[in-house]
Parts: sequence; C-alpha cells; structure tokens
Amino acid sequence: MKFVISGKNVEVTDTLYAAVDSRLGKLDRYFSPETKCIVTLSLEKDRQKAEVTVPVKGSVIRSEQVSNDMYVSIDLAAEVIERQLKKYKKKLIA
Repeated sequence: MKFVISGKNVEVTDTLYAAVDSRLGKLDRYFSPETKCIVTLSLEKDRQKAEVTVPVKGSVIRSEQVSNDMYVSIDLAAEVIERQLKKYKKKLIA
C-alpha cells in the first residue's frame, strides 16, 4: 500500500509519518501493493483532524476523525477504516 500524506496548517514530520505508516500499515493484508491510501492531516484551532481515503473497486472507503491529539485522530481513523474494510470484504464474499 502506498501512502500519500499531506498536511493542512500542519507540517508532516517524520514521527507523524511513522505513526500513519505503523497504524495504517496493518491494512496491507486487505490491499494490493499498488493501492493508494490518501491521508490528510489538518489543524483547525484546537481540533486536530485526520482524514483517510482508500479508493477500492466500485467504491471509496473514507474516515474523518477529530480530537485534541493528532495521534489519537490517526488511531481512530485507522480503526474506522479497518471496520469498513471488513464490512466491504464480507459484502464481496456474499
């Protein structure tokens, strides 16, 4: 899986990149290596937002999570994406 990480009003540091890679890297088993995962990290006043978008065949899996800590936002978004992927896989099998 290839990550495209961008930041709005926040600089994407190596630690943020590592956090995204470690948390969302677990989703590799669901995708082929060519799949793009678009991650946008943004800072709006006191809210830190993580948006994750994964285009798959026939649909788009997306999550947007807001919290006071960017790492918490990344974790929450990864959990939602994983739940949606499991639901999508079951739909394909059925």
